[in-house]
Amino acid sequence: MACSRALSRAGAAWCVLAAAPAVAQNAPPADAAATAPEADGASASDIIVTAQRRAQSVNSVPMSITAIGGDQLAAQGISSTADLVKLVPGLTFTQSQVSTPVYTLRGVGFYESTLSASPAVSIYVDEVPLPFAILTEGASLDIGRVEVLKGPQGTLYGQNATGGAINYISAKPGDAFAAGADASLGRFGAFDVSGFVSGPITDTLGARISLKTEQGGTWQRNYLRDDTLGAARRVSGRAIFVWRPLDALTLTANLNAWSDTSDVQAPQLIAHTPYNPANAYARVLAVPLAPADARAANWSQDWPMRRDDHFYQGSLRADWELSDSVKLTSISSWLRFRTNSYQDLDATQFRQLDSNTPGHIRSFYQELRLTGTTGAARWILGANYERDRARESQILRTDDLSSNVIIPGLPILTRSGVFTEQSVRSYAGYANLEYDLTSRLTAQGGVRYTRNIRDFQGCGYDADGTTYLSFNVLTQLFTGAPPLTPIPAGGCLTFSPTFQPGLVTDRLSQDNVSWRGGLTYTFDNRAIVYANVSKGWKAGGFPTVPASSFTGFLPATQESLLAYEAGFKLPLADRTVQLNGAGFYYDYRNKQVRGRILDPIFGLLEKLVNIPKSELYGAEAAVVWTPRGTGLTANVSGTWVKSRIIDFTGYNGTGAFGSYAGSAFPFTPEWQVLGDLQYQWSLDERWKATVGGNVNYNSATNSTFGDPAILAINARTLVDLRAGVETQDGTLRAQLWGRNVFNTYYWNTTFQADTVWRMAGRPATYGITVGWRY
Repeated sequence: MACSRALSRAGAAWCVLAAAPAVAQNAPPADAAATAPEADGASASDIIVTAQRRAQSVNSVPMSITAIGGDQLAAQGISSTADLVKLVPGLTFTQSQVSTPVYTLRGVGFYESTLSASPAVSIYVDEVPLPFAILTEGASLDIGRVEVLKGPQGTLYGQNATGGAINYISAKPGDAFAAGADASLGRFGAFDVSGFVSGPITDTLGARISLKTEQGGTWQRNYLRDDTLGAARRVSGRAIFVWRPLDALTLTANLNAWSDTSDVQAPQLIAHTPYNPANAYARVLAVPLAPADARAANWSQDWPMRRDDHFYQGSLRADWELSDSVKLTSISSWLRFRTNSYQDLDATQFRQLDSNTPGHIRSFYQELRLTGTTGAARWILGANYERDRARESQILRTDDLSSNVIIPGLPILTRSGVFTEQSVRSYAGYANLEYDLTSRLTAQGGVRYTRNIRDFQGCGYDADGTTYLSFNVLTQLFTGAPPLTPIPAGGCLTFSPTFQPGLVTDRLSQDNVSWRGGLTYTFDNRAIVYANVSKGWKAGGFPTVPASSFTGFLPATQESLLAYEAGFKLPLADRTVQLNGAGFYYDYRNKQVRGRILDPIFGLLEKLVNIPKSELYGAEAAVVWTPRGTGLTANVSGTWVKSRIIDFTGYNGTGAFGSYAGSAFPFTPEWQVLGDLQYQWSLDERWKATVGGNVNYNSATNSTFGDPAILAINARTLVDLRAGVETQDGTLRAQLWGRNVFNTYYWNTTFQADTVWRMAGRPATYGITVGWRY
């Protein structure tokens, strides 16, 4: 049945493929290092990628992949993973209610704010995984290129992922001294400065040091009082050392650190929806709704509305050429992260739902792999181990919440808290094989076994020193006797199955086998057609939610995705046009989502849930036109994704209970269209000029099931423009730029509790960037 449905959906996808507007899957090269014609299947204009652990032209890789060079990232102001949505078809970014980023590829993502939530789209820097999404902020510093792989991953990379993988390849030291600096000044007083120094220290040791700071930019303003918000205060740095003590041995040490003490974004109030209307406060209901202006917001005046995040990571990679055809690679990584952020989750000046989320993460990762070539076969054997530890708290101020009275006559609930500690161990072994059946036909296959053990402890606790009195009374009401161990001030409040309050402990131990198989046919002109079938998994996990019952902490189990994909990559018009396309069908089981549960004390609360069965199908296409001798580059790409829940009954984000069979996925626009046009010409013997523009369209979607209008996310078309000059040798450059130049009002997130709010996208910004290279 799954196969027949896959074929019928694929037929629909291919029909749409021909009409799907297409961003470049082979963007212009960043530098000479990114274009190595000697790599497999490459021409002089191709970007070279290592998606399959060997150097290949991006247009020879038999999977859907977008590769973007570092110069293009800089030219278009791509300074974070969230910004990649301007260049990568099928990629969307969502900011969760406590600022944890969520990345989705082709509709496959995981909207969850818990620090230790395993993402559906894995992020890597130089093949070193960043295990949790909140750690990705500094990943894009001083990048040589970025590779975005779509579909299930696991047989080539260090983590299982159902949605895909984003691998940043940092710029490395070369054989000669090099240095550079860039400075930008933009609207609202925002500015950033970055620079690098690179080169050999000895004949065998090279180093590259990169630094960046972002400051200013208070773009939000309070529409009820004289107050502003939105200033950036970020500093990041990276030091890379490459040592070749032997001709056959290369050691690469990578030290990363960043600090972010920026303001957090405030939401916009769009409706009042009290849980308990009879207990709603008139002063809260009188707060006017936010105007349809991206800058307008409201927040509690006495709440810091800042984050205090610090990240430190060190990794060591060893590449040892055991022979001309076999290489041993070891990758070791250690990281530490600490956070303490404050958010207003009610979009009013009152204390309905003000959140403080301190926490920390520690992670160790080790991978060993052998890669080699034996006759017509190219193979990989590898294993990895990962140990992650995370502790997180969430403290909520709820003085003005309509459901803050638990038992009349006892103290109201003014501060509730929840803490969780999770320890995750992951063991995996994998193998991958490419075999040339003929000079034109290649077979690929891979398999991975993963065992994941996650230990959990946590509870809701008394953060205001009074709530424990109500819960002692509740225990007696439920059981007919006081609690066996009376709850002290500050103690755990979460009820066990026998209604005894205390610490909740649990373990989730699961394993899985992911795999991939495919065929690729290569024509004389280096065009390829391919077909792949793959199965991917994503580990389950426990939430951090203020639950009064152990049921709120029950885990979501692992999800799986069976993916069918067929595509082509065609060089046309004497390789001045590259046309790529793919159709896909995903059979999705136990998709993890942050849904709702009816808590016996607090009413409707968030909870991790699984959707037993769902599906996605669609198509994407991309065309790149680079007519020789004209200075023109045109990229157009598009993705069509149709998502559908087949089996799920539960609560949606508005609290409506029912069957949501037939509903589309949250945060999954059906259409995405990206386009970029750039023209460059010489002004004289020393200077050249560039003008360009970028268009990004997303169709409408929703933040929950059933498409309720109150939680809709609007369609948007965003336009960026740029114009600049630089010297012919690239040593000096200056660029004027504008982003969202038509000041389109849009939002990425909506959320409902006692109020409904949305998180608006940035308004129009503009500025100037100057750069220098040596």
